[in-house]
Amino acid sequence: RWQKIFMIPLWSKVAVFWNKMFLTIIVLLIVLFLDAVREVRKYSAIHVNEKAANINAHAFEHIQMKRFRSQRNLYLSGFSLFLWLVLRRTITLLTQLAKGMTSHAALETQVNDATEAAKKYMAENERLQE
Repeated sequence: RWQKIFMIPLWSKVAVFWNKMFLTIIVLLIVLFLDAVREVRKYSAIHVNEKAANINAHAFEHIQMKRFRSQRNLYLSGFSLFLWLVLRRTITLLTQLAKGMTSHAALETQVNDATEAAKKYMAENERLQE
């Protein structure tokens, strides 16, 4: 199936576009991941002491909320980046496998043809020797 899919002429034209899109999305995910890391560091560095927390409990809750959101964004962007890289690697391996299977099939037919020709020439040679 993959051979048929990857051997479609339209696929080679679209592949160049999709390679650029993959790289663009990877760059975007890296930027989002780095921004999330920056936010986590920013809100992890803020410590509200007990007096300030007693005076203004909403400030403490607000900072905790921001920290939670920044950590959530870090996990989401990190997993998205990882899975996107895994997807890219999987597609690359599938493409290479399809090309390898195509070349393997071509080589197999070539070997079979060469074997048949060799048998034919050997049989002809034996007939000539007799």
